[in-house]
Amino acid sequence: MRNAAMAVLLVCVLSSLRLGAETLIVPVVGEGWRIRLQGPVLAVESQHCDADGLIYRGNAGRFNVSVFVEAQPPGGGDSKACRDHFWQKASANPMIQKESIKIWSAEWCECVEYVTVDESQGEKMTLANINCYFELLGKWVDVHASVISPTEDDARMLKTLGESLVYCTFARPKAEPQEFAMGGMGKLRLVVPAGWQVGNHCVTRGIGAGEQHTLSLFSATDPNKNWKMTFFNSAVRYKTQQDLRLTAQRFAPPDAVEGAGNWQDIPLKHGVGCQAVFTDAALVDKPIEPGKAKVISSGFVAPEEDVLGTVTIFADDAKDADFLAAIQALGSIEWGAGEAPKNKE
Repeated sequence: MRNAAMAVLLVCVLSSLRLGAETLIVPVVGEGWRIRLQGPVLAVESQHCDADGLIYRGNAGRFNVSVFVEAQPPGGGDSKACRDHFWQKASANPMIQKESIKIWSAEWCECVEYVTVDESQGEKMTLANINCYFELLGKWVDVHASVISPTEDDARMLKTLGESLVYCTFARPKAEPQEFAMGGMGKLRLVVPAGWQVGNHCVTRGIGAGEQHTLSLFSATDPNKNWKMTFFNSAVRYKTQQDLRLTAQRFAPPDAVEGAGNWQDIPLKHGVGCQAVFTDAALVDKPIEPGKAKVISSGFVAPEEDVLGTVTIFADDAKDADFLAAIQALGSIEWGAGEAPKNKE
């Protein structure tokens, strides 16, 4: 096992992806590092930060992943101590099939694989699980992934997840144009500002609006600064700024200091867009707390008549340089032709 304090100073280098897996990113914002591992393309993700630590969750159909980051208890210890601490509690779960337990060491973490069987709802539900534990800079981390009704390929995927897990400091990218494939809808081109890191690209299928693509971005240093954009094919055609403004004004936060009339145009090269900045009235004049961003930029863009994007950018200060840079960057959005949709069965 590598020395954790030195490992975080290294740049993440992942082996080639297997089993069609993607690189998943869990930003441990405010701590200066992130976790990278291989797993299925996520459909949805959520993250909560507070004074106690971080909880991250992601889902992709039968696959679920959770990450818990918290301060070490008194006495601390290395990654094996972290594993022993958490596994002592987790192993008391009566649903764990004792004969399925496998404990092993990866290069960057300590792993426990096992199978659980839940019959509490009258039906038998089997899950393949892996927990990856490690210690880093005074934090203990528990990465848990599971697959419902697992196949042999699913079990191998979970093992690959544990083997591929690494943690590293955030890169310091320069502001530059980047391109993101949005399935059959096309390709998003965006100049990502220097203060922002690109996170996961989540894809949701089989819903009323068709395929949805959500791109997440975040600050490397501030847990309250994050940015998400979701794009989907729209049955409504937005040809003019007024068309889009009428829709946008219906989504003004009801508890914001500002009213619904402060929408500004986003000067797209093609298509229409608008955004407005709102302040949470409940947080005005209150101390800054992790997980409670005070301001939000709510935006809508239609780079093509049949493509609609919703944009949310969070920060604590409406004059924050990164927040303003993100709003300005929305004007760089362009849309390119994409590949024909592929069957993802």
